[in-house]
Amino acid sequence: MAENMFPVLDKDLDLPVMEEGIRALWERTGVYDYDPKSKKPVFSVDTPPPYVSAAHLHVGHAMSYTQAEIAIRYKRMRGHNIFYPMGFDDNGLPTERFVEKTHNINKKTISRSDFRALCIAETTKGAREYEKLWRALGLSVDWRLRYSTIDDRSRHTAQKSFIDLYKKGLLYRGNEPVLWDTQFETSLAQADLETVSRTGKMYDIRFSSADGAPLVISTTRPELIPACVALFAHPDDDRYKSLISNGIKAVVPLFDYTIPVLASEDVDPAFGTGLMMVCTFGDGEDVKKWKLHHLETRLVLTPSGKMNDLAGPYAGLNTAEARKKILEDLSAAGLVLGEKKVEQNVSVGERSETPVEFIMAPQWFINVLDHKDRLLKRAEGLKWAPEWMRVRLAQWIDGLKYDWNISRQRFYGVPFPVWFVQETGEIILADEDSLPVDPIEHSPPAWAQEKYKGLTILPETDVMDTWMTSSLSPLINANWAGRDEVVGDMSLYPMSLRVQAFEIIRTWLFYTLVKSDYHTDSLPWADVMISGWGLNEQGKKISKRDLEKHTDETGFNRYDPYSLIEKYGADALRYWAASSQLGHDLRFNERDVKDGRKIVVKLWNVARMCLMYLDGFDPARDRVPVADRPVEDQWILSELNDVTGRMTENFESYDYATAKETLNKFFWMSYCDDYLELVKGRFWEDAQWTERDRKAAQSTLYETLRTLLSLFAPFLPYITEEVYQKVNRFGETAPSLHVTAWPVPDSSMAFSRTKEMEFLREILYATRKLRSDLKIGAGTVLAEIVVDLNGAPESVCQTAKTLETSIRSAARASKIVLGPVSAPCAPLSGASGLTVGIVSYPDGQAPKMTTSIQMVA
Repeated sequence: MAENMFPVLDKDLDLPVMEEGIRALWERTGVYDYDPKSKKPVFSVDTPPPYVSAAHLHVGHAMSYTQAEIAIRYKRMRGHNIFYPMGFDDNGLPTERFVEKTHNINKKTISRSDFRALCIAETTKGAREYEKLWRALGLSVDWRLRYSTIDDRSRHTAQKSFIDLYKKGLLYRGNEPVLWDTQFETSLAQADLETVSRTGKMYDIRFSSADGAPLVISTTRPELIPACVALFAHPDDDRYKSLISNGIKAVVPLFDYTIPVLASEDVDPAFGTGLMMVCTFGDGEDVKKWKLHHLETRLVLTPSGKMNDLAGPYAGLNTAEARKKILEDLSAAGLVLGEKKVEQNVSVGERSETPVEFIMAPQWFINVLDHKDRLLKRAEGLKWAPEWMRVRLAQWIDGLKYDWNISRQRFYGVPFPVWFVQETGEIILADEDSLPVDPIEHSPPAWAQEKYKGLTILPETDVMDTWMTSSLSPLINANWAGRDEVVGDMSLYPMSLRVQAFEIIRTWLFYTLVKSDYHTDSLPWADVMISGWGLNEQGKKISKRDLEKHTDETGFNRYDPYSLIEKYGADALRYWAASSQLGHDLRFNERDVKDGRKIVVKLWNVARMCLMYLDGFDPARDRVPVADRPVEDQWILSELNDVTGRMTENFESYDYATAKETLNKFFWMSYCDDYLELVKGRFWEDAQWTERDRKAAQSTLYETLRTLLSLFAPFLPYITEEVYQKVNRFGETAPSLHVTAWPVPDSSMAFSRTKEMEFLREILYATRKLRSDLKIGAGTVLAEIVVDLNGAPESVCQTAKTLETSIRSAARASKIVLGPVSAPCAPLSGASGLTVGIVSYPDGQAPKMTTSIQMVA
């Protein structure tokens, strides 16, 4: 590097202009592009494809994506060839709901193809908004790898998955009770449910035996009485033994049909009356007993949640209306014997928040219940960050009650590659070389048309659960489908890292684990990185409602990432995002983002100061060996080396938060408050510092600034890149700071002059306090300070004499006197036996008061 290569930086920093220029640089140089020909080790990332059905992006989204991306930037600087795609999940219920609301339509009233076209148009617009934010945040995504869960590649992969599972016997079609969302009129999987607590009522209702004896049951769902198919009692319950042993039937009130009374050890004799009403279907226990005892099927609910003809006079009513009317009629007949309030845990649809029902419908299922032990064993191989999140997956697998229902009764989704022969029920699978297909729009394979000539071939009209596709994200990106236009191949698989939020462990993580185990007999990734939620100031999860309520008259919204980036810069928002430990929720406060901007400005100002002092320095010619530099230079380099080592350890376990805190403390305290103050004196016009000492300071400033830029780079990509480029990339050939090497800790940098440095820093702190007490500006050069060595150990006296020049710089004084201090002393912990006092100001001015500080052990 030639002389005078260090420019003078502008005092003011225009963040929007700077960020736009840096983004253009990254785009122009392609520094974030995955290179399939590279010899570097690959680090492949499986990122969550978010729904893009509405403009609901808030700081919580910015937080979770930034946390993962900080770790990815570190891996890139560690020499990895990064494969970092971004996907968009644009098939599913949220998309359909958004389109219906936006266009004020009912999907049932228009054609499937027209509705799908509207969905695609809306999700395309939504994806552009997401991409705009991710780019503004500085996410180092390779946008050439972008995918959508409804594009040809994803549909091809999902349909290949279906065929593979079917051929392996891991997937089946069954006409069984399925969890059903009556609002959206579609089946659900167990993972689509939420449990809510509410207060309900328990009713004691009189049935009767066939010979007229009263039989009282307790139920919270009297509207399902017309669906009742049996009563159950514990086999040891003396109240009902004779009924069971003699096969006496029970009569259903209001409907007057008979049902069996059966025994089951699952019935709790102490609950209610000890008689359990089993309907088709009120809950999972009903389903279990219906299967086990081969009970009659009496379905009284329609897919929309209305009562059907089996409900007699209650047909057409919804469940709430039917409950009210049935209770009125039961009461009028004297059959309601009691009621009481009860606390209930009710399963509701995650999206609709409507209590789920059970409906009988032909559905496709992936068998998971028979393979729980296998999946638990597979999960043991995952490395979790944080480790304590591991138990959530194990608990979910242990608690599975149903096979994975992958059928959905929607318009917008990936079609099943299946046709049926109406007369025989035979299943026709699409040929794999024809994928992706839509059986509604495409003809079945030619061989099937020939084989079943004269018979009726019908398409499968259901579509796949969105998780059926999203669970394949690592295989989609590794081009498992083998599509020619796709960058990447199966050498990327298993991927290095899955990043996601904790609430979708039971869905996206679990389902991906299932698919990987079933398809490739392997884990889908080596590591899992789990983020928490972004919370508002009250500690609640940030929601779309927060966005809607908090826009001020200027258009600023503190929960809107764009507003925050425009006001404080992307780096400031990123720095806030790195404040919480991985897996923990992070409470938002605008003040914390404002503090993030302070670090950006401080780093810029530090760079300005360093470059001012580096004027004329040639690092290739002028560097001074570390061993020949003054003690403060050796100390700061050793401290920085230690910080680098600790940060490296943190990042290797994805602990970005501890890495940030370590760096933040060093930068503000050791580097800015101490070292930069100590080193300034070498650049005064002072003959006591030699030219070699000044070159040593320049060497240290050059090296520490360069290292600091790398250490800050994962957190603050914009400002670090700007400084790197302004300094002509420090003479390096890399087009961007973010593809340079992460600093490597040097074991030879151990520091042995600790006591000398403690002595020097105590002088700095003591003088700083005196200046504050006497209201003397930090920039004022003192005429003289006195260090009283009276009674100090010889080693301390020798240290003081050796460091006299450094002490003068630390105190910013023209003269140091080693002698008694006559002024009163105040205690300060530090080197034993020393007193520091200010004797006079410049120009002989006497201080308004004389103060000194006693430093004692």
